[in-house]
Amino acid sequence: MNAFHVNSTGPYFASGKKEPYSIEKFSLYTTVISALCWRRMNGGILMATDKTGKRLYDESGLSRVWDSVLDIIPDDLEGIDPLVFWAAGKLIALRELDSDAALVDEDLIVWKKLKLSDKKVTAAHREYITPEIYPDPGVFGVDFPLLDRLDRNVMPCNTAFLYIPDRSLRLFYVNQSIAFMKAASGRCTQDRLRPMVFAEQRLLAMLCAYTGTEINTLLDVNKLFIAQDDYTHLWGAKQAMRDNDDYRNGFIERCRRRIENDFPEYADIIGIIEEYGR
Repeated sequence: MNAFHVNSTGPYFASGKKEPYSIEKFSLYTTVISALCWRRMNGGILMATDKTGKRLYDESGLSRVWDSVLDIIPDDLEGIDPLVFWAAGKLIALRELDSDAALVDEDLIVWKKLKLSDKKVTAAHREYITPEIYPDPGVFGVDFPLLDRLDRNVMPCNTAFLYIPDRSLRLFYVNQSIAFMKAASGRCTQDRLRPMVFAEQRLLAMLCAYTGTEINTLLDVNKLFIAQDDYTHLWGAKQAMRDNDDYRNGFIERCRRRIENDFPEYADIIGIIEEYGR
């Protein structure tokens, strides 16, 4: 089973940063371990990025942790607002990659061999419909004709992991999502969460229900905070690491030891991360 990571640098520059592009060290360590673990346990993995991302990976030497690094995401995200739709690059990459590879977030590590259905969509886990995260889609004020034919009661899918084996469904989903993001860009400028998770996560579940496609998940939504050894998802810990030096430094040290012990042939990557990470 092949997979791909996605890194779109558009949100970084849209946030007002003027300095050259860089990635936080704890994030780089996680991404490297994610790629190396996937290659060891499951198959090939590539990085889908833009010109700036590819330049960083190629010039630093980080590119060798993937089978290839592809510049396939446009710098302007085709006019999609990069601040509101910070994960738009994932949808564009899904459209551009003509394969049934799994999408694996850079902050997700899969520690085991997966056996995925070739008939069902596989996502990370379901999410409950809470109004503060998943309001009624009408609040976005976007003309989206298909919406009235979709079931608004189906639980959204967290797409930290996403495998859509059916190409026609994959294109249906990404084209609908991209159409929504383009229509909503300029309308939802103050809301940097709810439009994105609708386009990426809730719409996926709605379209699967619409097409009669079953969804499997890697994790049970009711057991997300119970310790397990199969997956590590950094999402909830990122801000804590930015706020707490000891927590961040301890995590980075554990990542260094993991690379040295489990992937000694890539031990030199540690020096590269220390040089290029911020």
